[in-house]
Amino acid sequence: MHIGSAPDDAVVLTGAGVAPGHLTLLADARGLVLTVRSGCQRVYVNARAVREATLLRCGDTVMLGPNKFLVTTDSAPPEHNPAASGGTAATGQVALRIVSGAASGQALSVASDLRIGTGTRLFGDLAYACRIAQTADGLIFESDSAGPRVNGWRCSRASLSAGDQIALGEHRVVVEAPGLQYAAHVEALPAPQVVEPVVAPDASPPTGIWWLIAAAAVLAVIIALLLYFHW
Repeated sequence: MHIGSAPDDAVVLTGAGVAPGHLTLLADARGLVLTVRSGCQRVYVNARAVREATLLRCGDTVMLGPNKFLVTTDSAPPEHNPAASGGTAATGQVALRIVSGAASGQALSVASDLRIGTGTRLFGDLAYACRIAQTADGLIFESDSAGPRVNGWRCSRASLSAGDQIALGEHRVVVEAPGLQYAAHVEALPAPQVVEPVVAPDASPPTGIWWLIAAAAVLAVIIALLLYFHW
């Protein structure tokens, strides 16, 4: 998808600094890749300048000139509902990787329960509190405010998966959970098909072996007679 000021761009934008075919979005095996055309003004992703290319996550904010848009999933993350949930418990170590601000790159271990926001030592500047927990129903996110975004969608309660991005004001964290990712991969695999072994039919007639035995017996008798009369 080409985005820019050209009439034939898939998304036509206006404003100072927007060039024809200014940026391209490409979905491939890596995910969603944003590429800035050579010679064009830089693009900002989550307030960070991108001059050439970057990999986008759902929940990222992209700014091109005076235009601002949000990358989201096709649908909102599933709301966590313990009464209807029959999911699998979170498997293995789960962490939140901080991807913005001075603490970018730091990992926060979820263990069984992690609380952040007001009243805690993590992101205490937030006006609300949040909880991320591993339960028998899976990995859940809860907040006492509808302000947080999960993959670009505002929600106060959601089931999380590996790779989900949570935006908490100016803070952004990404869920890292190899166990959950592997479990989802296994669940998505098609059911194995049981193939019955095919036995090749015997091309020889059922009585073939008896003809061979009879022929061998006759040949033995003839040889015996020849030897008897020869001596």
